[in-house]
Amino acid sequence: MSTFVHIIDVGQGNMVLIQASSGDNFLFDCNVTNDNEQMVSNYLAEHLPGNSSITAFICSHRDADHIRGIEKVHAKYLIRSIWDSDFPGATTDSPEYKTYMRLRRQVGSKIIRKTDYGYYGATKIRYLSSQDERLPKNPNSQGIVLKVEHLLGIPELMFGSVMLTGDSDGLTWSDAILKDYPASELKSDILMAAHHGSKTFFDCPTGLAFAGSSFTEHLKAIKPDMCVVSVGSNNYGHPDEKALKFYEYYSAGSSTGEKILRTDFHGSVKVELGTVSALGIGWKMTTFGKGALNGPLNLSQRFRFQHAHRT
Repeated sequence: MSTFVHIIDVGQGNMVLIQASSGDNFLFDCNVTNDNEQMVSNYLAEHLPGNSSITAFICSHRDADHIRGIEKVHAKYLIRSIWDSDFPGATTDSPEYKTYMRLRRQVGSKIIRKTDYGYYGATKIRYLSSQDERLPKNPNSQGIVLKVEHLLGIPELMFGSVMLTGDSDGLTWSDAILKDYPASELKSDILMAAHHGSKTFFDCPTGLAFAGSSFTEHLKAIKPDMCVVSVGSNNYGHPDEKALKFYEYYSAGSSTGEKILRTDFHGSVKVELGTVSALGIGWKMTTFGKGALNGPLNLSQRFRFQHAHRT
C-alpha cells in the first residue's frame, strides 16, 4: 500500500494529512477557518473513510495558523494523541492557543525529540528537528521539521519522500539539521516550502557569509524535484519573490519544466509515495481545485512519475 501526503489548501496557514501504508492517519498542523471550513471538510471526507480516526496531531509549533480549528477536526475524526516540541507559542493568550492546550490535556500528548522516528508499515516518519538548545528561543526555530519516506525491502530502499519544514528558518538548518544529518539523508523528492514561502528560510546565519547574502546550503542538500508552497491572502509578503527564485533554481523540475506549486493557485496537492507503474516505483502528484495546469504531465527524475491536474 502507498503512502499519501496531502498538502491541503487552507489559505494562509498549514495543514498536511499523512496517510501511512499501515492505515494510520496523521495530521501535521491545522488551519480551519470560517471561510475554508466547508472546503476542508469536503476534502477530508473525500480522502478519509467516515469511521477514520487520527493517530496523532503533530503540531510543528503553536502559532494560530498551525493549530486553528483543531477541535473541529477532532469532533469528526477522533484525535488519539497530540505530539509537539513542547515549546510555547508566541501568543499563549489567544483563543486558538487555549483551545489547543485544552485538547492536548484531554487526549494526551507526547513530546517529540529531534532524531525521533516511527515506522507505520512501509511509511517512516523522521523528526529532523524539534526543541533545540542550539537554536533561538522562538516558536519557528524550535518547531518540528519532519520527513515522510516510503521504504521497501531489506536493506531499505526509499521510493519517494516529502520534507515538511513547518516555519523553520535558516538557523534551524545551519545550526542544527545540517550538523546532525549528512546530505544523503536530507534528499527529498518533494519539499514543502518553509513559512509559506517566507524569506526567513534563507536568512544568512551570523558569520556564515558576508552581510546581505542568502543561505542556500539546505536546498543544495534537499535537492527537491518540486516544491509546494502553502499560502493564502496575507499582509506579510508571502511568498517572497526572492525565496521563490531560490526554490525554482534548486529544484530539478519536471520534464515539462514544472518546479513550484502554490495552494493559492493550484489548490490542494496530493502526493502518493511508492506508486507502482510499468515504468517502476516512484511517486505521483495530483492537484485539486484551482489553477490551469495542463495535465497529465510526465515528470522524470530519479524515478518515473506523473503529475495531473483535477478540477
